[in-house]
Order: sequence, then structure tokens, then C-alpha cells
Amino acid sequence: MASNVTLSLQSQQISQHQQPPQPSDLDAIHNKQLIPQLRESLANLMKIAGQLLHQNATTDDSLKSIEGQQQRLERTLEEFYSICDQLEVNLRLNLESVQQNADSSKFLPLQVNVPKDNNQLPEGQSLQYSQYLQITKQQISCAKEVHDLLLKFSKKVTDR
Repeated sequence: MASNVTLSLQSQQISQHQQPPQPSDLDAIHNKQLIPQLRESLANLMKIAGQLLHQNATTDDSLKSIEGQQQRLERTLEEFYSICDQLEVNLRLNLESVQQNADSSKFLPLQVNVPKDNNQLPEGQSLQYSQYLQITKQQISCAKEVHDLLLKFSKKVTDR
């Protein structure tokens, strides 16, 4: 419980004026690159579906096999769904990253700086990595204490 007081004092001392670090734009670039692929795949899917529909209409009573066209349609449909799945995974990852960034800035509003190549820390209000590790260890021990208390309480409740 003493770690809670320490954490609250540390959070009061931290300035709220520091902006959180911006997430990498690499995910956004990758998502933008998937959109043209998705358009192309959808256009290809519609083209093949239209060809298959036209072929089915013209060979309605014919015994002509259309297995090759159906396999082609299934392949393009699978490609379209694959690109959609990639886009969905990337969007979920981006959402999780944004939520992680929000939580990080909520509980540790200062930016953590690691020394650069010349062993100098950037100027401005920030935490050194050793200070960050210390705060993180305190938060972990506090979470373990809460977990142990809840476990003990649940055992007492079930024993009655």
C-alpha cells in the first residue's frame, strides 16, 4: 500500500504538459497500400463473377463443364477475403496500439528517454530509463499485492 502513495506522489509531481510520443506511421502506410490491392481484388472478383454468370446463362442447358471458371472464382474470392482479413488485423492492431498509448500516457505521462549514440539524453521533461524501470517495478508489486489480497478474500468467502 505504501507503493500506492509513492505512485500517487510521483504522478502529482509529473507535469501534464508533455505530449505522449506519437505512434509510428508505418502501420498507416501499410494500410494505405492495402486499399489499392483490395480495390483490384474486388474488381477482379466482380469481373470473374460476371463472366461466370454470363457463361452460366449462355450454357444453361448445355453439358459443357465450367469447373475451371468456378475454381478461378473461388481463388479470386479467397484472395479478396485474404486482403480483407489483413486489413482487419492491421486495424485491430492499430486500435490496440492507440489504446496502449492512451493507457501509457495516463499512468506515466512523461516520455521515457534512452540515451542516444552519444550517451546524451534529450532535453525537456522526461524520465531516464532507470527511473522508468523503478516506477514499473513499483506498479508491478502493487498489482501483485492487490492480486494476493483478492485471492485471499475469495478463499475466505468460499471457506464460509
